[in-house]
Amino acid sequence: MRLFTHHAVKTPAAKPLHDWLDKAGPVSVLMRTARELADLEGEVLALLPPGLRAGIAVAGVKRDNRGNPQEQALLLLAAHGAAAARVRQIVPTLLTRLQERGSAITTIRVRVQPEVGRRDEWDAPPVARPRTGRMSAAGLASLGELAGQLPASPLRDALQTLLSQHR
Repeated sequence: MRLFTHHAVKTPAAKPLHDWLDKAGPVSVLMRTARELADLEGEVLALLPPGLRAGIAVAGVKRDNRGNPQEQALLLLAAHGAAAARVRQIVPTLLTRLQERGSAITTIRVRVQPEVGRRDEWDAPPVARPRTGRMSAAGLASLGELAGQLPASPLRDALQTLLSQHR
C-alpha cells in the first residue's frame, strides 16, 4: 500500500497568518491599531460594572493634532442614554484606573449610538400573540343593542366597526 505524501509536508513549517500581516506595510499599522483597540476595550470592559458591559463599546482613540500631540481621547459608544449617563458618572475613576494600568489616555468621551448594544436576552423580538376566539353570540347581541341605542358618535362608529369584524 502506497501512502500519499504532499509536497507541503516536506516544506518548513508554515507561518501563522498574523505574522505575514504584521510585515505587510500599511496592513501592519492597521493590525497593530486593531490589537491596541481590542486590548483597550478588554481593559475598559473589565473596569466597568457587569450591568454596563453589554451596552458599551470602544469606538476608538483620537489623538489631538492641533494641540498637545500627547493627548489621547478614548471614545466610548453607549447603547442608550441611561448607559451613557452612568458611564459619564464613573469616567474619572475609569480614567484613573486606565492610567494606572499604563494607558496613555488623557480624556474619555461618551456618545450615544443605539446600534451599539450587544445582543442579550433583552433584545428578543416581540412575541406574536395568537388571535383569540370569536366573540360569543350573546356578547355580539348585547353590543349590537348598545350600538342601536347610542346617538351618532365616535363610540357608536367604533362599536359598529367591531361588530362588523366579528360577524
